[in-house]
Formats: sequence, structure tokens, C-alpha cells
Amino acid sequence: MKLSYFKIVTIGIIFHLGSLAFAGPTGALKKGFIKNDKGDKCWYKQIVKEKNTHFHGSFKGTNGILTFDKANCMSDSGVGLDTNKMMINNIVSRWYSHSDAKFQTRVDELFKGSALQKKGQCIQSKTYPNIGITIDYIIENKSIAKVIHGTSIQSCKN
Repeated sequence: MKLSYFKIVTIGIIFHLGSLAFAGPTGALKKGFIKNDKGDKCWYKQIVKEKNTHFHGSFKGTNGILTFDKANCMSDSGVGLDTNKMMINNIVSRWYSHSDAKFQTRVDELFKGSALQKKGQCIQSKTYPNIGITIDYIIENKSIAKVIHGTSIQSCKN
């Protein structure tokens, strides 16, 4: 389902029962794979959790929670985790906007956060300045085991 720029911005902040609720990943897959820096397929399962407070404390939002089947698949192969994070960002960002959004997915392009964001980082769209994606990588034993992602309240900021 393709959403217009107006609809994406409109659903970015929704008031629900006195607390903020954020639109989430509309195209997120329940199962799939992301290639790591060695070209291996790292299979994952994903759930979409509504009313999650991971990124914004008491403010509730819809987040995707992506868990890799093999916790060591997205590990550091000698060049750090940056390439693996970028590969994850490239896939996740497809679920949040049009293909022309041109999200800044390289690790050195990520922002420290967005409005009211307490955890993780923010992936900014170059095309749509008000659209950002919150993302948090859960690292276990020097490997990315899980990724939590959602819509930022406003654009990303440092």
C-alpha cells in the first residue's frame, strides 16, 4: 500500500486516549532475511507491537521488533558492525515511505535521535524532511541479535 506524503505526515502523530500513538511499519515482513557484510542471509522473524514505549518512554507507539534466528549471523567479521547496520537500515527503511524517500542509512549519516526520543538513533529521509525512523540495535556477544524500529515524531536531530 502506497501512502501519499500528506497521509504519512498526517499519521505521524495521532492522539489516542490521551497519549501519543505513532504510526508504524506498514510493510514490515513477518519473516525474511537481510544479508550481512559477508553476503550470508541472516533470517529473521518480526512482530509489530502496538502501544510500545521503547523509544519514547511514556509515549506509546507502534514498533517493529525484528529478531534474528541465529544471534551470531550479524556479527563483527573484522570490520565492525557498521556494514551490517547499514544493510539492516536499507531493508527497514523500505517499510516506512515511498521508494524515493532516500533514507540516510549509513551509520555515519544516522542522527542521535528525534523529538522526545530516549533510546536508539534516527534514520532521516532526504526527500521528506519531516520523516524519520527510530532504530535501536540490541547487541549480544558482539552481534546484532535484535532490532527495534518505529516512526519518529518529527524529523531527526542531533
